[in-house]
Amino acid sequence: MVSDTKLNPPLALLTRILFNPKVHYLDPDRKDEILAEPSIIVANHTGHVDGGIINTALYKFPVHTLAAKDRFEQRGFGFLLRHSGCIPIDREHADTSWIHDSLEVLHKDREHIVIYPEGRHGEHRKQLPFHPGVAMLAAIANVPIVMIYQDGPARKYHSNHLIIAPPFRFEPGGGMDAESIQEKTQLLQDRMKELMEAYIERYDKA
Repeated sequence: MVSDTKLNPPLALLTRILFNPKVHYLDPDRKDEILAEPSIIVANHTGHVDGGIINTALYKFPVHTLAAKDRFEQRGFGFLLRHSGCIPIDREHADTSWIHDSLEVLHKDREHIVIYPEGRHGEHRKQLPFHPGVAMLAAIANVPIVMIYQDGPARKYHSNHLIIAPPFRFEPGGGMDAESIQEKTQLLQDRMKELMEAYIERYDKA
């Protein structure tokens, strides 16, 4: 059972006050297509506040973030995760319940999923290899994928910046075998790198 998102608005307000995230669009003319239907949001992972920053940027939409199961046991932070629509994922064991929960959110609740396929915090502008779970979920769910690059944590004393790409889907008939999932995973990683490079070229003022 996935919790609702009733704490999202106050969490978003607090994040806006503390981090003042700035949102850019890779293609402003296609801005209205973003999250027009249930989607999987794929983002790079820069720190513990990523969920709040994305929640603030997408405050008009109900989003559910995948978070490490052990984080739910932490005092304070775990409370926020349990009551802001987050979905636990067990990083230590081969548990697929998160896939079932994510499909329920996408297909039954008609809401959105946020995934950080790096699995842990990466260094500023240096990607970690993507785990294949996000490609597997996207292939099963057959919903749009929205890529978000966050320019963190070197900007922790400034406004956090995000750039959002238009939605896309995997080509139909790609298969679910290990080779196909690996190809899809690499495609997502390549698209994230391209999005980062586009942000740096257009908006970086450092």
